[in-house]
Amino acid sequence: MFKCIRRWQQSGLTQKAWCEKSNIAYATFHYWYKRYRAKQAMTAAKVDEGRFVQLVVDDSLTPDWWCEVRLGNGKQLVFRQPVSPELLQSLIG
Repeated sequence: MFKCIRRWQQSGLTQKAWCEKSNIAYATFHYWYKRYRAKQAMTAAKVDEGRFVQLVVDDSLTPDWWCEVRLGNGKQLVFRQPVSPELLQSLIG
């Protein structure tokens, strides 16, 4: 099924047009595509595992903030008091 997803990506067709041309039910394709995206996300997470990321210290933060963590997916965590490394790991991991 992942080969089919890659074939669709290379085809330049819309998902619906590719499914019609390939005689594959649109709902089936979406199920495959959902699994494909999940596998890609899991693979990306494994690649990032154990890597160092740049830590930027910004002294201009609002005084009532203790720490702000910006994740690669655009989400951010703001802490108003010190937190343990274990808590950070559990939230990020």
